[in-house]
Amino acid sequence: MARDAVAEIRDRIDIVDLVTGYVPSLKRTGRSFKGLCPFHQEKTPSFIVFPDSQNFHCFGCGKGGDIFTFYMGVENVEFREALQELAKRAGVTLTSGPAPVPELDAHRQRLVEINELAGTFYQNILRNSRQGEAGREMARQRELSTEMVVAFGLGFAPDSWDSLLTFMASRDIPAELVAEAGLASERDSGGYYDRFRNRFMFPIRDRDGHTVGFGGRAMGDAKPKYLNSPQSAIFDKSSLVYGLDLAKDAIRKADEVVIVEGYMDVIAAHQFGYANVVGAMGTALTESQVGLIKRGSKRIVLALDADAAGQMATMRGLETMRDSLDSEEQPVPDAMGIIRFERKLNTEIAIVQLPEGKDPDELIRRRPEQWPEIVRNAKPFMDFAIDTLTQDLSLDDARAKSEAVKRIAPLLHGIPDRIVQGHYIGLLSRRLMLDERLVLAEVRRSTMSGRPSASRRTVAEPVPEQQRPRSKEDFLVALLLKHHQLTFDIATRIPLEDIIDVRNRELIRVLSDPALMDLTAEQLVVGLDDDLADHAENLLTMLEGRPEAFPGNIQTEASQVLENIGKERFMFLFRQLQASLQEATREQDSDQVDLVRHQIAQLSQRHQLFYPAPSPYFKDSRTPQR
Repeated sequence: MARDAVAEIRDRIDIVDLVTGYVPSLKRTGRSFKGLCPFHQEKTPSFIVFPDSQNFHCFGCGKGGDIFTFYMGVENVEFREALQELAKRAGVTLTSGPAPVPELDAHRQRLVEINELAGTFYQNILRNSRQGEAGREMARQRELSTEMVVAFGLGFAPDSWDSLLTFMASRDIPAELVAEAGLASERDSGGYYDRFRNRFMFPIRDRDGHTVGFGGRAMGDAKPKYLNSPQSAIFDKSSLVYGLDLAKDAIRKADEVVIVEGYMDVIAAHQFGYANVVGAMGTALTESQVGLIKRGSKRIVLALDADAAGQMATMRGLETMRDSLDSEEQPVPDAMGIIRFERKLNTEIAIVQLPEGKDPDELIRRRPEQWPEIVRNAKPFMDFAIDTLTQDLSLDDARAKSEAVKRIAPLLHGIPDRIVQGHYIGLLSRRLMLDERLVLAEVRRSTMSGRPSASRRTVAEPVPEQQRPRSKEDFLVALLLKHHQLTFDIATRIPLEDIIDVRNRELIRVLSDPALMDLTAEQLVVGLDDDLADHAENLLTMLEGRPEAFPGNIQTEASQVLENIGKERFMFLFRQLQASLQEATREQDSDQVDLVRHQIAQLSQRHQLFYPAPSPYFKDSRTPQR
């Protein structure tokens, strides 16, 4: 990437123009603009855009930043995706990463164009040709509206071996290319024939609405009932979500996505006004599909098959989601003051319990007004997981009970609310007639299991009191990042064990590297891994709108914040040791008293080493002061 690409994008895109596309209510008030916040529900506008500084701030939810932060938030994308999209809008060329292969990109685009041309052919057959009567009859039986037929691009493949190939040949498209696009098959004896014949056709489009494949439903009892495009350079069923191109805006507006199984389920929901519904296309959810879905919503509702096989498929989907959804690592202290960074999901997952033998298509068409209540009453994922994994389990089978607990424990571990976690530990214990302590021990053991979904880092330090998402350490790292050259010496003397957030630690390591000393904040951020870059961008937004300061003031402020961090850590550790000393004194345990006093002396020495100002908390190294 060019060294000034980020700045050039900021110069070319006006934040008011960008925000107006997402916030129709934005109106000028004096020198700023005000509207309803796109990040939370509100009736009174509290979202402000400042043209002079080219940033925004919501006084309701606290979100703020520049064009990159806004686009990342409103589109639920990571920094590099925002950078690429805004660069495209601004006409700025990004030069980082491997160079694209024009021939390969052009060939893929050609395959997409062939699929879109096939879509036009199938649509014309359905709407205007005598060959499409069977498809029109199916549309009437399923009560598909004309609007839905058009919106989803539905069509019909005639009962012919070469209708599509003939049509493509008339457009000078060779059969070999039609087959590569997934629309024709090669005969053993040579030559090609249409892949889809006598089938109701569902175009499968990517998130941006490009047709990359098809699903075809057979007429009558022909097998297979559903036939999809084969794997190709443009079609990967496991990486696509049906209807997402039409649903993404509704998903973002509702902050909720409902996942159903079939094409008709999705279309029925959209036809009756429930446009935040997408389809998993009959497969268990994959990480790629979850990656697409999670962008627009913090609540995901699964409405899949109700039979036993469907429930187990849903369980697999839950486990996939647990590994793929947005999360954050939170420092959690244990009784010994050791913290473990535990992965906590930022997404709510719920499961609709469909009546056996029913599907969303049938439920919605019969009583469409009840669908919101059905979704609203979706069972929390932990209730579903416990019910599914214990419903047929014999209480006399010790090994089966052990396996059930081991499978559920990682899910329990991921619950961020300790009260909610305790509720489900109790529920599972009663269901399996086990001591709660045994289940809790397994949950804790799952933290140490090393599974990617249960990320853990152990550091010999407690969490500072009153830790906040925007803590003193966040502010310190923001200062160090924004004023990199001015604060380099401060960054090099920070004791990393006093920094709680592992992302902040990594940033400080980068900021302490002499080889990177001459880079600006924007240049440093662009060179970071995506997750770290995202965190760094968010830190920088903390300083937006601050008046410029003299170099000496910046250095003094950074030093003072670092000193405060050290004092907070010192006080936290001191209070722990003080409590231990009081307990040892009450129990007249002289050995323990000596040990704690030694630890207090070490703590004082360490604090004075890294923070040279004399500690006000000790008269000498042995006697703590109240």
